Amino acid sequence: MVTGMSSNTFSECSRRALQSLIKDRTPKCLIATAIAATLLAFPVAAQTKNSPIYRAAASEWSSLDAYQRVRLQVYLTAAGYWPAVPNQDFSMRLFEAMSQFQSDHGMPRTGILNEQQLDMLIQAAEPILRTWGMGEITHPTRRVSIWAPLGLGLVQKRVKDGVEYTDPQKRVFLGFKYLENVGLKEVHDYLLQQAIADGSVVQYEVLRKDFFVVSVYKDGLTRYMRYHRDGNGLLGFVFGWNDAGAQIYGERIVTLISASLWAVANGAPFVTPPKIVQEAANPPVQQPQVPVTTPKPETKNDEGGLTSGSGFFVTNAGHIITNHHVIEKCSTVAVGSDQIEPTIARIIGSDPTNDLALLQANVIPGAIADLRSNARLGESVAVFGYPLSNVLSSSGNFTQGSVTALAGLRDDTRHLQIQAPVQSGNSGGPLLDASGNVIGVVVSMLSAKRMIEVANTLPQNINFAIKANVAANFLDSKGVQYATASSNSNPLKPEDIAERAKKLGVMVVCK
Repeated sequence: MVTGMSSNTFSECSRRALQSLIKDRTPKCLIATAIAATLLAFPVAAQTKNSPIYRAAASEWSSLDAYQRVRLQVYLTAAGYWPAVPNQDFSMRLFEAMSQFQSDHGMPRTGILNEQQLDMLIQAAEPILRTWGMGEITHPTRRVSIWAPLGLGLVQKRVKDGVEYTDPQKRVFLGFKYLENVGLKEVHDYLLQQAIADGSVVQYEVLRKDFFVVSVYKDGLTRYMRYHRDGNGLLGFVFGWNDAGAQIYGERIVTLISASLWAVANGAPFVTPPKIVQEAANPPVQQPQVPVTTPKPETKNDEGGLTSGSGFFVTNAGHIITNHHVIEKCSTVAVGSDQIEPTIARIIGSDPTNDLALLQANVIPGAIADLRSNARLGESVAVFGYPLSNVLSSSGNFTQGSVTALAGLRDDTRHLQIQAPVQSGNSGGPLLDASGNVIGVVVSMLSAKRMIEVANTLPQNINFAIKANVAANFLDSKGVQYATASSNSNPLKPEDIAERAKKLGVMVVCK
């Protein structure tokens, strides 16, 4: 199974119910726990983050994995209770959204949904989702996908900067575009000035370091524009809907489109659109569980239970990225290579959900990673690390391959699928492009033994890496400044990529 998605503290009854929700089926057991039942008498007005009922709801939320949280919020959005991008953190706002749903349906406001309430939420959301017919569209040059209400009968048209979808009934409009060689603030300010000049009312606008949103209204038409930094330009969309199309809930549609783009831009967990229409006509066939393993740290029983993995430098101050599963059971961590002497490293922080960890060692690296987002399908890549170091070369191992998919298992947008060979001990090592930039962190691979057992087939180099933008967001959260790839990076010979990889890569040893 993929590490960092544990829900061991969740009751089996609750687990089955939320698994049913994830699969778009009505759950068959109660989610409400005994403790929730004892808290029903607390008045709504008294609820704060310190109240027992809020803490009980937050505890249940923390037991859900990342995708269960997203799926639940998607249904809340479709039903009209959650007008925001899905969050991983529980908040008073989310507590109130679920409590409001309960209140509207005559249920006690607990923020914890039982079987009946989950069933009612799905029943409220499904007719709307069926009308929208949400699917995924892909930008023709950036190869990034977002959600779109294709069930509204939209007509696609290829345009210079991307693709447009028009509605024959003139209810909605969607443009998915890449604006090359422009700045974020430049476009934001231009759109605001244009809106003011043509007499539109600015309903909402926000400008951040990596994205902006501008929403304007005029003559019954709402236009929502969202763009994120992407390479040398901006990737984003314009979605418009008119008052005559209010019954299709344009504000909810745009929330889900925004959520899908935000997840891609930030490497956040997201889900594929619920296949409600197709499933209503064709009940889903039960699929076998795909066996995924991490290229787990190599164990050296002859050396006192040491384990080892890989990592790489991201700052000249000795910060190192690796996988969370490489260091999660460590009491002591050391790093080294044939470039630097073995040195004790401190664990600065970790992210179990995305399987990332940050170390720091008192060394001066020979090179640091230049992080590059937006890997391309089919591009050449290389993996460097220290796999099977008690058998293979202890000075590091360099393999080559290509990007075979821009998402991982079950369309996990945080991951890349790669063909480059990966072995036990490669965990946490860098995935490099043809210019020596780091575009990912090696994380997992399909288990050959289990695939034979489950599907009677042998996987051929089906491996996965965490995308660089996920790693960049992790570093941002830790306040670590890192280098990014130049827009005009020159291709290197494989031997030069390997030389650079050796300078920035390290073996991570755990005791």
